[in-house]
Amino acid sequence: MLTKFFQNNSNRLAMFFAYILLLVVNMTLWVPSAWAWDSDSSINPTHPTHSYITEWALDQLKAPEVQQYRNQIIEGANTELHELKVSGTKYGINLNAKRIEHKGTNEGCNDIQGWWQDSLKAYRQGNKQQAYFLLGVMLHMIEDMGVPAHANRVYHQGNATEFDNFEFMALSNWKPNFNNINRQDPKFAEPWKYYAFNDDWTSADAPNYKDPDTFSKTWTFASKSERELLSNRQGRTSTIVKWALNSAVQAYKV
Repeated sequence: MLTKFFQNNSNRLAMFFAYILLLVVNMTLWVPSAWAWDSDSSINPTHPTHSYITEWALDQLKAPEVQQYRNQIIEGANTELHELKVSGTKYGINLNAKRIEHKGTNEGCNDIQGWWQDSLKAYRQGNKQQAYFLLGVMLHMIEDMGVPAHANRVYHQGNATEFDNFEFMALSNWKPNFNNINRQDPKFAEPWKYYAFNDDWTSADAPNYKDPDTFSKTWTFASKSERELLSNRQGRTSTIVKWALNSAVQAYKV
């Protein structure tokens, strides 16, 4: 009888144990910044959501040069430069100095235009690796505004006692919905303007998201509306990143 139970519930049990594993990772390892969508790191056992979003956008854009610097864009999109101190350099950039310069905040930054101006300057100087890495950092900030807590300015940190349930569910579920894109590309000539655009779109999708603890942690136990919100936000954020990438490509040519 016990064997039959395990056979009939194998998928559900597998998901349950996966959830427990992720919960243990979260509870035992200190993550010293807001998660938003999860990024690539030594303590993240999943394929990062920032990677999924950026990779999908890159796959839609066939520009050869963008594909040539694909790795730099994805690396930038996985770089966390919010309100907390970081260390190290990448592509000749002192990361903490740049974080401070562009006013990193818990939800994103207060100088998104500055990230783009740095990217454009590097591109025009012929330092394309640096330019595309910086473009990826800007995309990271745009992507983060696709998270309800960020758009609604709900302060949160990723550590053992404080984390966002929406983000935690996204950590183990890449289920974007691209069939419900209910806005059109505003075709901004300056790609940094998609930051506020995603902020506004997310707020419209989840105006009442004020308490991260009220959202389900797993897909299995999530309500229909919670699943729809996660899938829509993944699909819509990916779409915005595609639009921002296309805008950047056009701006580099000017």
